Amino acid sequence: MTDGTCRILRTLGLGAKAGKLVFGTEAVCDALRNGKAAAVAVASGNSENTLKRLRDKCFFYRVEPVVLDATPTELGHAVGKKGTVAAVAVTDPSLAASFLSAAGRIQQ
Repeated sequence: MTDGTCRILRTLGLGAKAGKLVFGTEAVCDALRNGKAAAVAVASGNSENTLKRLRDKCFFYRVEPVVLDATPTELGHAVGKKGTVAAVAVTDPSLAASFLSAAGRIQQ
């Protein structure tokens, strides 16, 4: 795991402690549908079907997904969950800006 990925995971960990994240594929899709997701992080170790589903939802709702260089287990550990977490949605705009900055993306 690279230093940039560790920085992103730490930012997501802070968001989890603040209660500003939504965990799991279904919950992320619901947050996108309801307009609550400001940014989406997806673990790279997911199945192709899950990656396609999340990318399609993000494209439709105009939220660019950030595919992390981390497994679902590493993402789950970073946000304080036992087991695996396929995707995380950031619901706070200021935290999303910090997350996108750590990911090297500019929020539009």
